[in-house]
Amino acid sequence: MADLIKRLWTAIVLVPILVIALFVDRSPWSILALSVLFGGLALDEYLRMALPQRSLSGPAATSGPEYGLRAFMAVLGAAVVALPMVFGAGRVLPPLLMFSVIAVALALLGRKHALEQAGRHMSVCLAALLYVPLLASVWPQIKHHFGPGWLFVTLAIAFLSDTGAYAFGRLWGKHKLYPAVSPGKTWEGSLGGLVGANVATLGFGSAFLLPELAVGHAIVLGVLGSLAGQVGDLFESMLKRSHGVKDSGNLLPGHGGMLDRVDALLFVGPVVYYFAANVVFADGLPG
Repeated sequence: MADLIKRLWTAIVLVPILVIALFVDRSPWSILALSVLFGGLALDEYLRMALPQRSLSGPAATSGPEYGLRAFMAVLGAAVVALPMVFGAGRVLPPLLMFSVIAVALALLGRKHALEQAGRHMSVCLAALLYVPLLASVWPQIKHHFGPGWLFVTLAIAFLSDTGAYAFGRLWGKHKLYPAVSPGKTWEGSLGGLVGANVATLGFGSAFLLPELAVGHAIVLGVLGSLAGQVGDLFESMLKRSHGVKDSGNLLPGHGGMLDRVDALLFVGPVVYYFAANVVFADGLPG
């Protein structure tokens, strides 16, 4: 019960902010700002899991040098989230990712105290950029190109899929889905996730916010979005298990860290974006 109350208070704070950014501010800038903020927090949580201070040896182990690397990655991550929306993903993203590799290499060359960890740090930093900021960069683009209703449905797919999976798992869950990674998840819960996602695409989408989304397309998008979100959730669980942590952080009471909250959304966003661009609006983007 205490955990549920914490979750409700977190929702009371976050939901109005999201509603204002989605529907009151008709421009994409507030969503872009939230995407940079949420993506940056999730990126930092991933880096703190994958590059803990104990990985260093000698005096550096207690001097906090990882903070500088995390700050550098926060700036780089913000650029990866923001610049594709500002200048166009097709135009800016390839050179941005290329120069990000060079920037990370230069940053690691300057860290003489951690040369023995340079290969591992390079792998973690580049994986972090692809895992969080790159995937988060589609959130503001969904609103910018397709409208706020599409981003709302994207959020609804991720969160209702998670809710449906939890409800079905608690009520009928018997057959373990992937116990080596997440012992509590079941095949029955996964089915509930598909149901929840279709509530989002059909109920909030076709019947309400997205009249251009045909029922057949809504069902396909609900299935694809739910499967992507469940993969994102399982993947983050695998990462946490491999790094020996229960939650990515404690930023959001009742939810854990920011990465715990957006793990599914990171994977759902690209599915919705490219489904809308290549199926629903195959003849051209709206507006």
